[in-house]
Amino acid sequence: MTHPSTTTRRSLRLAAAVGALTLLVPVGAHAAHLEPQPDYDAAPFWAQQPSYTEQDLAVPGVGGFPNYRIPALTVTNEGTLLASYDGRPTAWDAPGPNSILQRVSHDGGTTWEEQTVVHQGQEEAPVHGYSDPSYIVDRETGHIFNFHVYSMNQGFGGSQPGVDPDDRNVLHAEVSVSTDDGQTWEHRTITADITPDLSVRSRFAASGQGIQLKYGPHAGRLIQQYTIINGSGTFQAVSVYSDDHGQTWQAGEPVGVGMDENKTVELSDGRVMLNSRDSHRSGYHKVAISEDGGVTYGEVTIDTELPDPTNNASIVRAFPNAEQGSDRAKVLLFSNANSQSSRTNGVVRASCDDGDTWPIAKEFTDGQMAYSTLATLPDGNVGLLYEPGHDSIRYAEFNLAWLEGLCAPLTPAEELTVERGSSASTTVSTANQLGPVIRDGELTVDAPEGWSVTVGEVPSRLTPGRTAEVSVDVDVPASATGGTYRIPMTLTGADGRSSQGTLVVVVPKTEDEVDGRISVTGGTVINPKTEPYAVGDRLTFHYRVTNLTDAVTTVVPSGNLRDLDPAVDSRNCRWRNLPGNDAYNCNFAYHVVTQEDLDSGSFTPVTTWTSTSGDDVTVVEHEGPAVELP
Repeated sequence: MTHPSTTTRRSLRLAAAVGALTLLVPVGAHAAHLEPQPDYDAAPFWAQQPSYTEQDLAVPGVGGFPNYRIPALTVTNEGTLLASYDGRPTAWDAPGPNSILQRVSHDGGTTWEEQTVVHQGQEEAPVHGYSDPSYIVDRETGHIFNFHVYSMNQGFGGSQPGVDPDDRNVLHAEVSVSTDDGQTWEHRTITADITPDLSVRSRFAASGQGIQLKYGPHAGRLIQQYTIINGSGTFQAVSVYSDDHGQTWQAGEPVGVGMDENKTVELSDGRVMLNSRDSHRSGYHKVAISEDGGVTYGEVTIDTELPDPTNNASIVRAFPNAEQGSDRAKVLLFSNANSQSSRTNGVVRASCDDGDTWPIAKEFTDGQMAYSTLATLPDGNVGLLYEPGHDSIRYAEFNLAWLEGLCAPLTPAEELTVERGSSASTTVSTANQLGPVIRDGELTVDAPEGWSVTVGEVPSRLTPGRTAEVSVDVDVPASATGGTYRIPMTLTGADGRSSQGTLVVVVPKTEDEVDGRISVTGGTVINPKTEPYAVGDRLTFHYRVTNLTDAVTTVVPSGNLRDLDPAVDSRNCRWRNLPGNDAYNCNFAYHVVTQEDLDSGSFTPVTTWTSTSGDDVTVVEHEGPAVELP
């Protein structure tokens, strides 16, 4: 791969600039306007042959640390690639004695300089450390910001209220600033600036990369996402922003509940989309929209097209220099672990309509994959820095052609309800949102075994901006099981590029099938005695919990047993992330026989099981058979 020189890259950037950013002049600054530098646009989906390469940047035991975690990636105004991450001498998160490290590439990611330190931790008493880096580059000044946490005695969960930078029981917000293309750094603690309200007891910057707004009245604003713990112990997201090129920072209004590591992206109309990991474990990412540049956000919703195992993700614009409102301004890229149960199956997705749909997805690893972050590069490629596990950092580079995608989402007209042994029909619409003509497209449906699905023809030429309606007939066999089926659909063009969608079919359940999201069976004693029971005897019970849907769910039990309820016992029958159509056994919930039990002659286990998946909550009351206590 040939990479242009730094001089050539800068010329290309200047030639590719679209419009100009509004300059927000700091108080007391000279009135002259700074000339904003353009960002870097990816090459279009169809412009090149597919390309994907990768190399390790940090591996355990090399470079002075046994453990490396938490990737951050950016490109400076000079076209320099900066990759940052934790060096962890003990493999602990904060409050470990970690250091913020960095590697630099001056040739577009082909080669990397030796590892250097941005902010050094300390292993000897008094121990302190720095963790979880996130970059922002101010395109107007060229200044580079590296946000991270500063920890001493406490991490995120144990941090106490306070803003004194010498308070060892507070997890502090730290930012390092470079004015020389990432070579040297100055450090500043901003805990009191962004969380002056002492009801906020903890905060940390979401790792990866923040953004600078390009459109509208807030153009030039720098935004870094944070997660906080408020006075009631709730995790919330908040945008920390600066309108004076990083001289001062302030926080917007906290948003949501059960939020965690979160990112923002500017949409084509200037609104800001927040995309968050869900600490309530819905199995999907949460989304909210800001109309005022990240100060406040509207309703938080679940995006069921972005499955996630409660893991940090990345979302960026593919064409950040695109004109406001244009088709290219609507193209977003997203990377995460494509699973609801494990940090595996790394995938890059693309949306061509500001994140309303995500029809394009390409897996880059089917093995372990934890955190990831994306950045568009000077040569038109996209950089991907990710964790192939929980101890190392890997850099990948790909072009949009590698995604082999069509900006043509598949949208069913309705959710079908089909009785067993019968059929139903609907239509699926697809629109060519961006790119060349889709020729000889074919729509296929991956229906369950034994089902019959007949699909109509796709127009032989689907030009940009045109929408087509395709008929779909579904026959459900009499032997089908009642439930909700999410059936994958794929549109493939003559050139092999494709888009994806989902057809939802509901097969009503019969009276003898359990209704609800989960079923609970058992409640039977597994260690019965043949001789008489006595006070102090332990009765141990068996339960089996089955997820009746294809969506991940969290199951929380309570009742009159011990080692059952997570609110009472550290050992319990909770299942945090039960995959769709999966099941688990709990064989250690118990009851200790009392004199009252002996007097009544029996003991009956009574339990309640609460299943939560997004906004869907199912409660199952279960009473097991009575255990006779003669």
